[in-house]
Amino acid sequence: MVTLRFKRAFKKILRENNYDYIYINYASWATLVENNHLAKKSTKIIDTHDFITAQHQKKNNIGQSFKEEIRRISLFDIALAISVEEQYIFSQFCKNKVVLAPMMLDKPENFHAVKEKSLDLIYVASDNIHNQKAANWFFKEVYPLLPANVQICVIGQINEHLSINAPNITSINFAEDLSTYYQKAKVALCPMLTGTGTKIKVVEALSYGLPIVCNTRGVDGLIDKTNNGCLVSDDSVEFGNNIMKLLTDESEYKKQAENALAAFNLNYEKEHCYKNLDKLFLK
Repeated sequence: MVTLRFKRAFKKILRENNYDYIYINYASWATLVENNHLAKKSTKIIDTHDFITAQHQKKNNIGQSFKEEIRRISLFDIALAISVEEQYIFSQFCKNKVVLAPMMLDKPENFHAVKEKSLDLIYVASDNIHNQKAANWFFKEVYPLLPANVQICVIGQINEHLSINAPNITSINFAEDLSTYYQKAKVALCPMLTGTGTKIKVVEALSYGLPIVCNTRGVDGLIDKTNNGCLVSDDSVEFGNNIMKLLTDESEYKKQAENALAAFNLNYEKEHCYKNLDKLFLK
């Protein structure tokens, strides 16, 4: 990705100005600062976003890939990790400072509690192999266990891989504004069996104070693994029971909704996270 021409263009930028910080996104671009004497005086920050070795483990030799990823991250003074798991891994092998910089979202605009919620469950998923496996598991193993009157809204291109047609399922391939649906929903679903990193749909649901029913992979990357608004199980029967518990037990629902909103405000609300990041830029 980093060609000789690209390196020359980058050096031209550095010659024209003196920079206190050089902030690069993804380890793919890390070699821009390698052996670059123009970058020596700047504090160099790499925002990793993802554990690339885990993403490409089926394509590349894991040992070589991991060694190269750590080498690239180590070219910087500070490395930002998006999850506590990745912060732990990088900090074990990199000699530089590794700081947690979780996914950050704005507080939802015009957020208000809707008393009469028309959707029992909301499931947001794009079209990738991980979501395909997850959706197939949910609708094959869990959906038949749920009462026929439970209203489910499925949003995203994952609908192209679903063949279930039922009166209690609303399929929306694209939603211009997800907030409308989140506010109408009672519970969010995240039936993830594979995949790495923090799940965007989970943090989004937390921001609306929605309890979440998920598998173990659904809480990957979350700073707090418990008391976070998520009911977790990899067993299909228990997964379904968790859904019904939230839909029928008012006190349990209120407890998990409060936990969800508190987890978001403490760990993922943008302005709160910015205050932590500001400390990196204060000398």
